[in-house]
Amino acid sequence: MRVLFATWATRSHYYPLVPLAWALRAAGHEVRIAGQPDAGDMVTRSGLPFVPAGPALDLGAVIEGVREVPAPDASRAERERARSATAVRMFMAGSAAMADDLLDFARGWRPDLVVYEPRGYAALRAARELGVPAVRSLSGGTDYTYVREEIERPILADLAGRWGLGDVHGDLTVDPCPPSLQVPGPLPRRYMRYVPFNGGGTVPGGLGGPAPRPRVLVTFGVTFAKHAGNLAPVRLATEAVGGLPVEVLVAAFAEQRALLGELPEGVRLIESMPLHLLLPAVSAVVHQGGAGTMLTSAACGVPQMILPSIADEPLNARRLQEQGAGRQAHLGDATPEVIRAEVAALLDDASHRDAAAKLREEIEGQAAPAEIVAELESLAG
Repeated sequence: MRVLFATWATRSHYYPLVPLAWALRAAGHEVRIAGQPDAGDMVTRSGLPFVPAGPALDLGAVIEGVREVPAPDASRAERERARSATAVRMFMAGSAAMADDLLDFARGWRPDLVVYEPRGYAALRAARELGVPAVRSLSGGTDYTYVREEIERPILADLAGRWGLGDVHGDLTVDPCPPSLQVPGPLPRRYMRYVPFNGGGTVPGGLGGPAPRPRVLVTFGVTFAKHAGNLAPVRLATEAVGGLPVEVLVAAFAEQRALLGELPEGVRLIESMPLHLLLPAVSAVVHQGGAGTMLTSAACGVPQMILPSIADEPLNARRLQEQGAGRQAHLGDATPEVIRAEVAALLDDASHRDAAAKLREEIEGQAAPAEIVAELESLAG
């Protein structure tokens, strides 16, 4: 069987696809990963073959060309709706740029199945043109594109009409989010165990044994820094948590180091370390609420303090808090005092540890990616 994957050229969109892609490879199937040219290094480092499609995108220019500007007195909800509309148009522009190259490759290679992350509209078009099943593979968090369908459908209508897409949910959704965190809905959905993939790395020294004090990890993913041009929330959270009797760790990519500035004394910086290697050594994690960070923390059984601000982050944070495995404060409302109090409660209340352990057990009870392969074979006929 030949399986064509398609991704946006960012870690947060691509990494969740890797476990399923490798499960298919391990079962003897041919796999190709298509994306914008600047995804090439990211894909090949994961050990999978890459197919460039379309030009490399200047995301800043794309966003400026489609930005919806809210009124100066807009509410937080109105600003988020405008931001969401801008994001959809950005993904539409990216899909349009890669669509012809992707379709040309698909016509020549003739995949039996297309797997795409939720914003991969060009891949869904290729599947519909070739008449093969299309599988939407979620990034691990809540099904944000499904929840936002009422807002996004009118924006997508022209593109969907021209490409004959109908809806953008494909024939099956492979979902690595544990059912207790997922939003309900009638879509055909196959739950799959979340297997963290954050790239390769070396296990850090000095973190293997028990710690004299609880360790709290602060990290803020990749998207915030890319769009905001700063990591001010990391400094805010680090200084706040530093007032507690804990050991503070900061995880960041090496290319983000300059954005951190000088960290408080005693804070340990760990650069470009895969989170799934680091999280088992900590008692709590403070982060932005991105799907990858949230589910990797959940898979490691770590209680979480989330500071959400954009996209799926508020929904992820709310669902996690409802399960008792974390706490949250919107980034716009997060003072050092608020963060310090919430992290203290996270560490002191055993119910959060119990809920995090229960969530980890739920994740471990889902079907492994290898078990999903047979179902995809059947879907492809």
